[in-house]
Amino acid sequence: MPRQATEDQSKLLVDMRTRVESAAAEIHSLTSELAARDEWIDELEAIIDIVLGLLDTPVVVVGDDRRIRALSRGAGEQLSGGAVGKALSSVLPDDVFAALDAQLARASGSEEDATAAKPGSTPLDVQRLPGGGAVIVLGAG
Repeated sequence: MPRQATEDQSKLLVDMRTRVESAAAEIHSLTSELAARDEWIDELEAIIDIVLGLLDTPVVVVGDDRRIRALSRGAGEQLSGGAVGKALSSVLPDDVFAALDAQLARASGSEEDATAAKPGSTPLDVQRLPGGGAVIVLGAG
């Protein structure tokens, strides 16, 4: 019987080693895929930074916490270049923020959310992002 136990243990050890090698190969594959995605994200972020830097249209990107993540060149001139990281309410005039806040508060992310603010206030266009943030185009005036 001891010989049978040794054979069983050897088979078990071979099986465990095969499983560990398979798991290690899968981890390596996932790590490579993650690295490729990180490179893609870095490239997209660079593209967005370049495009925002070229835009005279005042565009503000906010997170779901309503803090400014990015500004176009036009928005930087209109607000202040140091607005990134600040709460949107602290950099916009009260009437503009009130109109914008109403749009951001809407629950759905449908195209119906992309409507202009009430007449008399600065026109706004709000495009919601899947993560809860939004891209905001401020009007002139």
